[in-house]
Order: sequence, then C-alpha cells, then structure tokens
Amino acid sequence: MTTLPFSRIADRYDLANRILSFGLDILWRKTLLREIKALNLSPNRFLDIACGSGDILRFAKDFFPKGVKFFGLDPCGRMLNIAQRRVGKYCCLVRGRAENLPFKGGVFEVVTVAFGVRNFEDRRGGLREIFRTLKRGGILGILEFSPPSNGNPLEHLGWCYTKRVVPLLGGIITGDRGAYDYLASSVERFPTYTEFLRELEEIGFKPVKVRRFIPSPAVLYIVRKP
Repeated sequence: MTTLPFSRIADRYDLANRILSFGLDILWRKTLLREIKALNLSPNRFLDIACGSGDILRFAKDFFPKGVKFFGLDPCGRMLNIAQRRVGKYCCLVRGRAENLPFKGGVFEVVTVAFGVRNFEDRRGGLREIFRTLKRGGILGILEFSPPSNGNPLEHLGWCYTKRVVPLLGGIITGDRGAYDYLASSVERFPTYTEFLRELEEIGFKPVKVRRFIPSPAVLYIVRKP
C-alpha cells in the first residue's frame, strides 16, 4: 500500500472527499456496511484495511452490535493520527500494509477496503493476505474505482469528471494537485470491474454481490471466503 500522497493531504482529505463526490462517498461507505449487515453475520472481529481517517470504522459501530472488536490498518501515520482522534476509543489501529497483515490466519469474520486496493503495492499479494486472515464463510467488502468497461455514455461522463475535473478541484481544495493526478492515473491502471471480479475469484473468493454506482466509477464488491 502506498503511503504518499496521502500523508501530504491528510488534513484536508475528508473535506476533499465530501466535495469531490458531492457527499456520495459517505453513501457508498454506508451502503457497503448495509450490504454486509444484510447477510446476517454475527462478527466478533472486523478489520478495515486502508482505513485512512476512519470513516468506515466510524460508521461501522452503528451497523453492528456491541461487543464487536474493530481493527483498522493503514500505512500512513498522519492518517492514523486523525483516525485515532475519531475512533480510537473502540478500535485497535495498526500501522501496516495489506501485503503483510500482522494478524493470524482465520481471525476475522468481516474485512473491508474502501478505495484502497488501488494503492496495494502488490494487489494480488494483499488480496491473498486478506483471504488468509478471513475465517471460512467470512466476508470481504470492497469499494473501488474502475475505468470504463463499455460504451455507456454515463459511465464515460463519470470517467471524464474523474480524470479531468477531480485533479483540478482536488488541487484547489488541498493545495496538492499531484495527489489527485495520482488518483486519476491509479484508476486508469486498475482493472475493469469484470476483470477485478475475475481476479478475486482466482484467489478463491466467491462473489456475493457486485453493484456499480454509475455515472461514478465506484463499484461495490461483496465476496465470501468459502
């Protein structure tokens, strides 16, 4: 997982997310948690990878019963400091990378990654590590951006916004356009949603649900470890 450019924009990261997504990033995260809850799991341990400033963890406590042990992992110390102030009372926050998770195998019922898989230095290695640490029957929920996969004009409109407008506005909001040029280029390099789902299946996950949020390039994946 890549630390930079997130350390440079940590203080204004959440503000930029809200503005650039028109507040939809909160809806997407809550939809991820709602879809996992709908599976009627009774998790004891919940891990959010690339937890950043703690949005998923902050919302998760309202979706799952008391007694769940929440863990967050991120390679960026400045982001973890922000998360600590927001969710530290009920979460264990760890600095680390998805490719080398500091947890035993088969200990989590739920793992989530919101817009972090693109930043894995070794995407397949990180996904294999997640597979290792999930219990059998455990759920992995991913939110991620993918490039256009067909000729849908709304899909291409959303991609144009991500590639052309987001770097400009992100640079104005945070003072660091390079961080948002990185975002656009990392999305462009990422597999289409069908390719990424195939990759998850090759690692061993079984699809439960895929939902696209057109015209945005955001996609929700819910998969299970059999």
